[in-house]
Amino acid sequence: MPSILDLARYADVSAENVLRVLNGEPVSVEVAERVRDAVDALGKPRWPGLPDDEEDADEVALEVIDSEEMFDARLPFDVGGLVYEAVRVEVRPVNENIQAMHLLVDRLVSTLERMGGSIEHERQERLEDVALVTELVVNGWRSVDRRLGRLERMLERQQRSQPGEKAVRHVHIDPGA
Repeated sequence: MPSILDLARYADVSAENVLRVLNGEPVSVEVAERVRDAVDALGKPRWPGLPDDEEDADEVALEVIDSEEMFDARLPFDVGGLVYEAVRVEVRPVNENIQAMHLLVDRLVSTLERMGGSIEHERQERLEDVALVTELVVNGWRSVDRRLGRLERMLERQQRSQPGEKAVRHVHIDPGA
């Protein structure tokens, strides 16, 4: 006994369509024929809504075709206009929300751009501060080095003028260190 999935594979339709045919619900004529051919080839599945004898099976097939025609006949003439109006009514709030979100995203982008510009400006100022401090430190050490050099020269002159005293040690400071 085949399963619903076996019938669907054989008929090359969905399992839902097989169930619709077996339950007598509306489907297209082509789908109904494919499912009937699959049932003829593989056998009837065990399904509670399926009729037991051949006469009832033919009635179900006829009901499928009649149901399809009835379904088409029951549709309102201007169903497209009704669908359009329903979609328009439902889509308007969504469109308004999308527009509001678009404005918020634009504000966010402009705020981020301003923040990025101010951060770049602050970064540049910090780099200038570091350069200034570095220059002051280097100039300070140069000034110290010059002063030490003057002191050493003064001590050398004193030693030359006073010959009996101890020698003075010279200290050199490398400004690059």
